[in-house]
Amino acid sequence: MKWMRRGVLLLLPMLLAACHGGQQLRPTCELTAISQVETYLNNPQGFEGQFTQTWPDGGKSTGRIIYEPGKLRLNYETPAPMIVVAKDKRMVAKDFSNQSVTHIGLARNPLGLMLKTPVHLAEPILVTNIQHKGNLLQISMASSDNPSQGLLTLLFTDVNGVLTLKQMQAVDVRQRRSIMDLENIQSGVHVSSGYFAYPDGN
Repeated sequence: MKWMRRGVLLLLPMLLAACHGGQQLRPTCELTAISQVETYLNNPQGFEGQFTQTWPDGGKSTGRIIYEPGKLRLNYETPAPMIVVAKDKRMVAKDFSNQSVTHIGLARNPLGLMLKTPVHLAEPILVTNIQHKGNLLQISMASSDNPSQGLLTLLFTDVNGVLTLKQMQAVDVRQRRSIMDLENIQSGVHVSSGYFAYPDGN
């Protein structure tokens, strides 16, 4: 569907929020939160679960997310089957309703920030905002050399220091918002080495 393919282009591009001061000036609680997120994203076990994505036009998609450090696969199930694989420097989406394939570079896409190996939330990544209230931790990040390309915001539950990704949110430069809510997230991904192959066969 055309609106789904357009939505893929907005999967995780975000608008930069203001940031004051460098990482070396952050309070200890923020440095601890940054370290927690780095550890979570660099966990070699990865995670998998279900997602519900709300596109900028209000449409919704559901499917399954599988993450390993440096690799992400989204299996869209409704309203139409589609596979998205992101790794290295590009993201490839295949829409099985019409067999179309979309290629998106990650060099200037905020999604690439969480797919670096290892993830290190310092230069050239700019952490723009951290909020830690109760059992919720939210962190926003952008590319420090080109922040206008967007902001990646991750929301985690934090239970006794153990993080679980709950939501990824995108707002592009035109203020269009895309939200991916996650549930039934479990660590320990056991998939074949070819599972993260690009769906275009290349």
